[in-house]
Amino acid sequence: MIARLLDPGRLTESQVDSIVSFARSLSPVKERIELIKSQQYPDDVGEFICHLKVLIKDSAKKLQTSNERQKSG
Repeated sequence: MIARLLDPGRLTESQVDSIVSFARSLSPVKERIELIKSQQYPDDVGEFICHLKVLIKDSAKKLQTSNERQKSG
């Protein structure tokens, strides 16, 4: 996936999944997942990933709005 080809306002599920895979490799996210696995139910990791996807989609929409404002202003 090439970042410059992304349309933040219209991410496909495969693009979101790629971003989640990348995010899971980052220390803060990786540590949070390990914490959830060790101190809560392992099934809660799925819920965490679902929330992460929502956060990614919301952030992408905000980025798209910001980009549109910069182009028009």
